[in-house]
Amino acid sequence: MVKFMATIPRQKLRNCIQCGKVFLSKDREELCNDCKASYYELAEVVKEFVKDHPGSTVNEVSSATTVSKKLIQRMMREGVFMDIPMGDNFVYPCASCGKPIKTGTYCTSCLTRLRKETQQVAERMQIRVKEGTSTIKRLDMMAQREFDQEQRDRRTYRVGLKNITRQ
Repeated sequence: MVKFMATIPRQKLRNCIQCGKVFLSKDREELCNDCKASYYELAEVVKEFVKDHPGSTVNEVSSATTVSKKLIQRMMREGVFMDIPMGDNFVYPCASCGKPIKTGTYCTSCLTRLRKETQQVAERMQIRVKEGTSTIKRLDMMAQREFDQEQRDRRTYRVGLKNITRQ
């Protein structure tokens, strides 16, 4: 007998990082529907400016559109401008080393380093498997705690980006 289970999207009550309103979040959304609409409107304003002025810097775009620099950098990290040809001046710093990048959070060299470190940790965990399962459980709990702390740190950083609306 084959059972079919309907996949229900995971929803969670969250506070909007901009206005603080409680909403049902799907797929780790951080903005309520109203703030998300405002975000997309501002993204369109920035996109239009960047299309009209391709060699502009983040500071120039911020001052011309009155959209905060942090929000523009967040849009860049999320890939909002992937389809727009941008100049070499439209960059922001890598979260790890500070090297100028155009998309994502980390530069390619930091990503490579992080992948190597992750692979080394995975190899160490495989060695621990042979020693005993209680060690594995402890390592899993430690890794989960570190992951949760990293997520809290990211949320704390994102809460600092509350100035999403025009100034």
